[in-house]
Amino acid sequence: MKSSADVAVVGGGVIGLALARELSSRGASVQVIERGRTGQEASSAAAGLLSAQSDAVTPSPFFDLARESRDLYPAWSLALSGETGVGVGWRRTGIVRCGPPETLEPYGWQSGAGLPIERMDASEIGRCTAGRAAPGLSGLFFPEDAVVDSRLLVRALKRSLLERGVDVAEGVAVTRFRVEGGACRGVETTTGPVAAARVVDAAGAWADLDPALPFPIPVEPVSGQIVELTDDGPFPTVLGSDEVYLVPRGRRILVGATVERTGFRKEVTAAGVAELLSAAIGLAPSLARARVTGSWSGLRPGTPDDLPILGESPIRGLFLAAGHFRNGILLAPLTALLLADAVTGVLSRDLSLFSPERFAGATRVG
Repeated sequence: MKSSADVAVVGGGVIGLALARELSSRGASVQVIERGRTGQEASSAAAGLLSAQSDAVTPSPFFDLARESRDLYPAWSLALSGETGVGVGWRRTGIVRCGPPETLEPYGWQSGAGLPIERMDASEIGRCTAGRAAPGLSGLFFPEDAVVDSRLLVRALKRSLLERGVDVAEGVAVTRFRVEGGACRGVETTTGPVAAARVVDAAGAWADLDPALPFPIPVEPVSGQIVELTDDGPFPTVLGSDEVYLVPRGRRILVGATVERTGFRKEVTAAGVAELLSAAIGLAPSLARARVTGSWSGLRPGTPDDLPILGESPIRGLFLAAGHFRNGILLAPLTALLLADAVTGVLSRDLSLFSPERFAGATRVG
């Protein structure tokens, strides 16, 4: 691990890796510091949904970010694959969201805004899903939403950094931020100090790592369980409802995900699996014959208002790219651009809605 760098990035998930790659492309020397293995937490556990529209029940600045980041994916993933030889599994599958008409009505604003969205009756849903959806469903189709294989994305980003000469230190924990004269000058780690003119906290659920900071970083772990099924029949698109989503990856189908606030306990439970499988079979009855071939859980970084924390903190030189909750994969390419702009002093976007300053009066999580 380097003893100094222009920028120290704390956290080796998709957000930290993508940001380090963008900073490196701008000529900065970067040191990535990861407490475990790169991408082993929420990034690799994620189903890889790029569901900007199918999750948006109202227009908002957050939706604008999500949509913009989703639309960066085709070129971003192609560039990553060309650079590293690792295909990241990006596919514009579209997402079919099913439910009673009253649960779908809040999405109607998107039609008035000129966004691509299609109403579907039961027969249309059946054709779109190769007959896998339960009969009698109503739904909306969001043709621009997509998926990516989150584990392949982590692999490609890490390989890109290694090929660029960016040092990625694994198994090294940051213990505190080095604050001198009102500015962050680097970090202390379990293997020694790293001096840096700029530091970015992208540590996911562990972002509130330094109790000596004069302000809180109100990020908490939110556990999510996923079950993997293997099925011989085609499953051409993502199928979802308010209770569950089904994400095809070849012959595998990812069923997710629970939302549980149980601290840093990461486990797969009988109740969680039963909840997911019951909802999955209700949505696509033929999955009752599918084989259960895997299950896992991950810790998403949640915030009190479910919005990410982006930008410079009250301490000069300390930036945050944290609290992405269920949207870390979706927001990775745009977060990398926006935080790289902030770190290098480029005023490209008003991020005040997502600023760490909005939690100035908050107390520490836990």
